[in-house]
Amino acid sequence: MLTVINSASYIFQWKNKVRSSECLIRKEAMGILEGKITVVTGAASGIGRSTAEAFAKEGVAHIALVDVDEQGILLTSEIVKNLKTGFSTHCVDVSEEDLVASTLSEVVSEHGRLDVAFNNAGINHPSSKFHELETENWSEMIKTNLTSVFICMKYEIMHMLESGSGGVIVNTSSGAGIVPAPGQAHYTAAKHGVVGLTKSAASEYGKLGIRCNAILPGLVDTPMIRDASGELTDRAKRTLERISPTGELIKPEQIAQTVTWLSSEGSAKINGQSVVIDGGGIMR
Repeated sequence: MLTVINSASYIFQWKNKVRSSECLIRKEAMGILEGKITVVTGAASGIGRSTAEAFAKEGVAHIALVDVDEQGILLTSEIVKNLKTGFSTHCVDVSEEDLVASTLSEVVSEHGRLDVAFNNAGINHPSSKFHELETENWSEMIKTNLTSVFICMKYEIMHMLESGSGGVIVNTSSGAGIVPAPGQAHYTAAKHGVVGLTKSAASEYGKLGIRCNAILPGLVDTPMIRDASGELTDRAKRTLERISPTGELIKPEQIAQTVTWLSSEGSAKINGQSVVIDGGGIMR
C-alpha cells in the first residue's frame, strides 16, 4: 500500500513538473511584441516587408500593411499569414490625409487600440544639381517623404492618446537626415525634416507614454537601389563606395531587427533618438 501511495505521489509530482515546463516553454516562446496592434507603411517591399515579418515573428496580434503597391502588399501578407499572424492590407497613398485617417480609424475600430507604428513609406529620385532641381520633383519628394510622415504621426498619436495606453512610433529617416546626400537636396531636406518631426513629437508626448524614434539607415539592399536587370545603379555603387566602411550593403532584415527592438519594452527609455544603422559610416 505504501508503495502505491509513493507511486501516485511521484506521478502527481511528475505531472506538475511537466505542466511547469510547458508553461516555461510557452513563456520563453513569447515574442517581445506579443499581442501588439501594429501598422507598417511602405510594407510592400524592402525594409517594410522585412519589418512586418520581424513583427510577426515577435508575436504581434495584428499588422496593418500599408502601401500604394497592391501586389507587393499581397506578397508581404502571405509571409505574415504563414507566420500565423493577423493582418489587414490597405492600398493607400499615405500622403493623402483622408485616406490615412480612415485607415487608422478602421484598424483601431477593429482592434481597440494602436500600439506600434512604423512610418517607412518613401521614394527616391535620380540625382540632380541643386540649381537644376525641378520644383515639381521637390514638391513630390517633400509630400511623400516628409508630409506623409507628419500625417501618419498626427493620427497615430491621436489614437494612442485616446486609448490611454501610450505607444511607440518609429520613423524611417536616412543617413541623409544628418549629413547631405550629394545631388539630393530635396531628399536630404525631407529626411532632415523626419528627424525634426520625430524629436518634436518625442518631446511633447514622451511624458504621456508615447515614444518616438527615427532610424537612419545607410545603403540598404532594396529594389530602390537596383535597376530593371537587378544590378546596382551607378549612383548606388558610388554611394556604397562613399559611405560604407566595409563596402557591404545593409540587409533589410538588419534594419528590421532594430525597428523591432525600438518598438519593444527593451527600449523603454529610448525616446527622441536618431539611430544610425550604417556599419560605422557616420559617427557623431
